[in-house]
Amino acid sequence: MRRLHLKLFFLRSRIKREAQGVTAKALGVRPATMSHLEQGRSLPTLPILLALCQHYDVSPTYLLDDERPIEPAPRDRWSERDSLIARGHWIEVPEGSMVTTHDGVRLAAVQPGARFFDAVAQAQRMTCPTVASAKDLESGIKQAAAQRDRELEDLLAQELMGQRKPRSKPVAKSVLKGVMPIAHG
Repeated sequence: MRRLHLKLFFLRSRIKREAQGVTAKALGVRPATMSHLEQGRSLPTLPILLALCQHYDVSPTYLLDDERPIEPAPRDRWSERDSLIARGHWIEVPEGSMVTTHDGVRLAAVQPGARFFDAVAQAQRMTCPTVASAKDLESGIKQAAAQRDRELEDLLAQELMGQRKPRSKPVAKSVLKGVMPIAHG
């Protein structure tokens, strides 16, 4: 859960675009609680985790899985949690796996490990003339997504660091007056 705080900050500041106090009030927690969650100083309790998921329309898997990108995918939506794939996705099915019912509905069995594509990747995939170019495209899509996620993580971490208040207080002069210097001889 190394990235939980970044995801919470991203959801509030980029997706919902609401002030921390507004989010805290909607969740029924103190603003300090939201601040501590976003700064990574504390972890949510299970009731707060559920409230966060519902408020931001994301699944607990998205929030807790560090391997998932910071920006949620359609499959990471709380409202889509009972769906195998989400709207806007295209799934790869083997040749001959599709059947047509008597009323004209086409059904396709989903195979374990089947790949799926968003609309942009699907359009690009349609233009691949060879298996090698399709593999190159898929590799490029994964690398680009990983790079975008790393850049977003760095940007959010910098923004959060800029919002932190200094935690160490300067030593008062009155405390230093009581300290006797040590003579070296």
